[in-house]
Amino acid sequence: MSRIPVLIAGAGPVGQIAALLLARAGIASRLIDRRLEPLLAPKAHAVNPRTLEICESVGVAAEALRAAGASANDGGHVRFVGTLTGPEFGSLPYERQDDAALADTPFPLTNIPQPKFEAALTRAIAAEPLIAFTRGVACSGFAETAGGVTATLESADGTRSTLDCAYVIAADGAGSPLRAMLGIEMEGPEALQHYIMIHFEADLRALTDARPGVLYFLFDPATSGVLIAYDRGSTWVLMHPYNPERETRDDFDDARCRKLIAAAIGTAPPALEIRHVSPWAMSAQVAARYRKGRVFLAGDAAHRFPPTGGLGLNTGVVDAQNLAWKLAAVLKGEAGAALLDSYEVERRPVAQVNCEQSLANSAKLFDLLFALHGVEADKTAAHYAAVAADPEAAALAPVIEAQRPHFDSFNLQLGYRYASAATIGAPALTAAQDVDISNYEASWMPGAHLPHRWVIHQSDRVSLLRLIDPTRFTLIAGPAGTGWRDAGATAGIAVHLAEQDFSDTDADWGALTGLPADGALLVRPDGHIGCRFETAANATGQLDRHMAQLLSRP
Repeated sequence: MSRIPVLIAGAGPVGQIAALLLARAGIASRLIDRRLEPLLAPKAHAVNPRTLEICESVGVAAEALRAAGASANDGGHVRFVGTLTGPEFGSLPYERQDDAALADTPFPLTNIPQPKFEAALTRAIAAEPLIAFTRGVACSGFAETAGGVTATLESADGTRSTLDCAYVIAADGAGSPLRAMLGIEMEGPEALQHYIMIHFEADLRALTDARPGVLYFLFDPATSGVLIAYDRGSTWVLMHPYNPERETRDDFDDARCRKLIAAAIGTAPPALEIRHVSPWAMSAQVAARYRKGRVFLAGDAAHRFPPTGGLGLNTGVVDAQNLAWKLAAVLKGEAGAALLDSYEVERRPVAQVNCEQSLANSAKLFDLLFALHGVEADKTAAHYAAVAADPEAAALAPVIEAQRPHFDSFNLQLGYRYASAATIGAPALTAAQDVDISNYEASWMPGAHLPHRWVIHQSDRVSLLRLIDPTRFTLIAGPAGTGWRDAGATAGIAVHLAEQDFSDTDADWGALTGLPADGALLVRPDGHIGCRFETAANATGQLDRHMAQLLSRP
């Protein structure tokens, strides 16, 4: 029997980020994963700005991750084609990877295979003494006690042991055994469509140099699915739909997979090696609850989205960020246990929005399918041939343009907001169906994430986000807010004054925030604005009262 503050089950990106965030806050954790080896299949690829910002905050350099990913040229487009080498019916930019995104984030989205991303996190974990990481270990049961959780751990060789911890984070994936043990149900359709994932290695640069991209949606009737170019020169995946009532994984042997790849490419492929073949089901589900007692769900254990939007991994990473600072505050005695109730209140609505938008993205693709295949199944080949011969006559442009939000989810990445007891004065949330996928507008209101601004700090041009301490609250105050310095010192909070500690050469404090010169923003460790102060009068008293409320303490 041993004791550790937090047990994290599942060492994918979400579990690893959670461990790193807790360690940054001085909290030890035990990180376990039932897999003996790291993930090798590419899986997710879109790592968005917020995830990169979080990585930067725990010492995993965002620019190094971006350098390890595909270039904006290679990963910058989505193409709608018959086959990889066949006719192209249109293309769209894939998210905002150009310099224009730098107005809203210091780190534009990158496309990096999940194994590369996980490896970077694992290297950081290996250098962190507060994280005990073990592979080949699963949590096979747990019992909640008066002061914590006693977890049963089972190694790959069948050896069992117990671990006494204060809290458990279940980041153990879409099929989460821990979620099943808790009896928490998923809400939403479980299997919208079934796919076979065929991961293969091939150099297809010569075939794609004229039209590079990250996603190639295939519409020739002789093939179907999507080709994903993780690296045009080496790493590809074919997502091919199949019917599990008529086929199994065993039906997709090497010969059949090669035939499917050849059909998707549209010509005899160059030398290739098939690395992994596995079935999966596209779901659109959110857990009915994110917590039961001292066990919390995070990542795919809490939500399963269609991949149309690339939101799954990134939503999970922000789950970890939201939960980690709250667990740390409670474990260090800085917050009341009720603060942990705000985790579900804040993160579940975000997952619901992302789930609905991912599902809508998937549905819109059928409009393009109907435009290319027609609505009469027995006439599909003839209809497609006619469209392929003269795409402009088929008026495809409006149908393709309608897909644009699917591949521009900038507002979902940066504009999500919170309204809970861990915010004060936050506006009501927008209904999921009314959320704009793409149009991000910076907000300085409670519940919103502090906007990125390029500022001069200690003679360096940095993002305003760099001034936020990921382990404690931070005060960002106006140029006349000197009263906040003493208040911050008393509360152990870093204080940064506009025009004194940093300067924004493109806009002044009042114009940006709508606050007077002695006003201030109290920013939580996760970068979200907890509350606004209109004046520095009685700054210490104001700060003490608001901190007590935000942290659910007397």
